[in-house]
Amino acid sequence: MLTGEIKDQIRARTDIVDLVSTNVTLRKAGRRFVGLCPFHSERTPSFTVDRDRGLFHCFGCGAGGDVFDFYMRTHNVTFPEAAEQLAKRAGIEIETTPGERRRSTETETLFRALDAAARFYEGNLAHPETGRTARAYLEQRGVDGATMSRFRIGYAPDGWDHLLRALRGRGHADALLERAGVVVPRANGGHYDAFRHRVIFPILDLQNRPIAFGGRVLRDEDTPKYLNSRENPVFHKGRTLYGLNWAREAIRKRGRAVVVEGYMDLLACHQLGIEEAVATLGTALTEEQMALLRRFSAAAIFVFDADEAGRRAAERALPIAESAGLQARAVTLPDESDPDTFLRARGRDAFERALEGAQPLFSFGLALAMRRHAGTTPEEKIRIVDEVLPLIATVRHEVARAEYLTQLSQRLAIHEDVLRAQLRAVERTRSDSGPGATRSREVSGHAVRSVARRGAGGRYAAERQLLMRMIDEPADRARMAHDLLAADFAETAHRDLFGRLSQPDAELNRIRESVSSETRDLLERLIFEERPAVVDIDGCIARIRDEQRKEKLRELVARIDEAQRAGDADAVRALQSEIQRVSSAGGQAAGTTPVS
Repeated sequence: MLTGEIKDQIRARTDIVDLVSTNVTLRKAGRRFVGLCPFHSERTPSFTVDRDRGLFHCFGCGAGGDVFDFYMRTHNVTFPEAAEQLAKRAGIEIETTPGERRRSTETETLFRALDAAARFYEGNLAHPETGRTARAYLEQRGVDGATMSRFRIGYAPDGWDHLLRALRGRGHADALLERAGVVVPRANGGHYDAFRHRVIFPILDLQNRPIAFGGRVLRDEDTPKYLNSRENPVFHKGRTLYGLNWAREAIRKRGRAVVVEGYMDLLACHQLGIEEAVATLGTALTEEQMALLRRFSAAAIFVFDADEAGRRAAERALPIAESAGLQARAVTLPDESDPDTFLRARGRDAFERALEGAQPLFSFGLALAMRRHAGTTPEEKIRIVDEVLPLIATVRHEVARAEYLTQLSQRLAIHEDVLRAQLRAVERTRSDSGPGATRSREVSGHAVRSVARRGAGGRYAAERQLLMRMIDEPADRARMAHDLLAADFAETAHRDLFGRLSQPDAELNRIRESVSSETRDLLERLIFEERPAVVDIDGCIARIRDEQRKEKLRELVARIDEAQRAGDADAVRALQSEIQRVSSAGGQAAGTTPVS
């Protein structure tokens, strides 16, 4: 039973410097320790360990966390496994209930059954007669014997119960095999094999254990072409990336992941030296998959199809990648090829050149939209705006939203104010119909603030200095919580972290465990960043208030422009009076009075 108290005990009894030193040569630098990052290649140390707080952070690749995170990354284990092993190391006993012990035994039995199935399929592929057709297919697709062996590729023979009978004979119960997803119940009782006459691709976890299978048909008339075994207690599609167990070290070394769509695409990548490739199992990318990639690298390149499905994939991936803190780019291959076909025909060097041309996800989505609609007529521009603005509306980071609006304005030669007004309409629609209503209402009517924030370096620095002070000096938190609201902070992650630090008895590890990955990354960066010699709290608050006034004035000027175009003289006069009021407030208690 891993309670918060037990996690705190494990952290307290585990010296993070001793733990990290088993993998990294550290040297003392002031009150911290530095060394070469174990998660990416570097020549100059950017990896820092804070013994007092029990945290590590790499300024090169962005990896960071506590003793659990470090152990998970270096030993490729899950959190429960890391907790169990660190507890043993620290001499702490984790109590387990009878139910937990039973589930642990059931999980071990399930893993044994899945491994037995994988060995059965592998044996069939290797059999001179049984596996002849499957081997011929793989060889025709360019898959060599070493790749077949490394990826444990197998063959499910043509028949209804070959696997079922073989695994029964080894003591695996039908119900267990059904739970593993390798057999299917018959309507009239009994079971039959889930895969028949298919090439089998075992899906392995980070400990190289089979957790599921994918199968490719060998008869054209069979459908579907690709079939995945259903989810089971150890396999969830949305939390799994095919090939990550083989790719993780290459991802760390190259500082990027290459995300492709299918099994054959991944095999071609690895066979030809693109060993940082992973595949998505044919499902839309999820937050869990993005967070999984982020454990190994801060960057990823997605190889999408150059069609409507590719555009939709980019749209779905953008907000998820942003939330995970992943620097994501996308590319389509020349002639609309898939990676497998392209690599076999043109080789690794051509593929690497294509990857070098990858674009940020938003630019990629915009380019696809402009490829479909040239954007030379008002009607085409309207269609592009209608496709792209909903994508911008999903983005949480204010600076990113502002930059995307600027890109769209420049590409279509449409004034940003017009796009902002349309974005507000999109957000109002989303707020009325979707679960993100609160967020949309907060932003609606204030999109103009995003543009100003790109140049608000002083405010950005002031916010970060205040947050650093709250991290370092808990005694100052109440004062700042009295003078400021979370809404006074321009950045979404800044607002979130300020709200968490303002809570009574806020504790950094508890905050890390309860916030989004974006806010957690911010907290870790702020903990390790250099501090100014003096933090002027009043000066920082005054800077924020001054920027608020400037934003308010810009918004009022934009509204006057709209009212003048509409011929609404009364509204113009009212807005001019409001401008005078806000301008006058600039000289009165600027450091403490919010602008409404």
